[in-house]
Amino acid sequence: MTSEAPPFQLYLGDCLEGMAGLADLSVDHVITDPPYDEHTHGNAKSSKGDIQIDFAHVTSTAFLAEIGRISRRWQIVFCALEQLGDYKRAAGVQWVRSGLYVRTNGTPQLTGDRPAQAAEGIFIGHRSGRKRWNGGGNRALWQGPREMNGEHPTQKPLWLMEALILDFTEPGDLVCDPYMGSGTTGVAAIRLGRRFLGFERNERYYEMATRRISGTKEQRTLFPATMGQRSRTGELFK
Repeated sequence: MTSEAPPFQLYLGDCLEGMAGLADLSVDHVITDPPYDEHTHGNAKSSKGDIQIDFAHVTSTAFLAEIGRISRRWQIVFCALEQLGDYKRAAGVQWVRSGLYVRTNGTPQLTGDRPAQAAEGIFIGHRSGRKRWNGGGNRALWQGPREMNGEHPTQKPLWLMEALILDFTEPGDLVCDPYMGSGTTGVAAIRLGRRFLGFERNERYYEMATRRISGTKEQRTLFPATMGQRSRTGELFK
């Protein structure tokens, strides 16, 4: 089942099956937020203390091989900090380095008996060949508030996905998100003049993504609305 309207294509179904049908080097970049490991899922709590995550944790790094096969350039994958070593080993020569998303309004440690989790990891990979990005000499650090009112339990904030799109891609590029969720990566891509390909196997989240992305228009201003308020580190422009 598909929902199609230029400049995006959205597919309801398993992403590994979907990516298997794509040719090598068929997308420019992959930017995605897949499920995390079992430990992270098992300990995830909302600010009220209840369990939020309603989908299965990742059980294999096999999806990294498919991401590496279909992408021409950057591969940006969120993960728990503890997963970065496994992802680096699985990616082999396509690994570039680790990045960090630091949540300035993260959930406190409700038990109070240990420090709260301060950040999430970002696996940064690239095909062999010359690399380029738009971040200049900046560090692989994206810092700012987490999404507190999202429709998806692990929804990333729009400012963050727009920052990654701006840093790693160019206008007109095709960005793929194999774990689309509620579609924030797609919204950011369309707003910034990129094309988007997304996969989501949960029908409820697929419908959310379809609604959000279908209603998104390219922003033809110097800065997108969210980035006009927040820099790539989530702080106010001076």
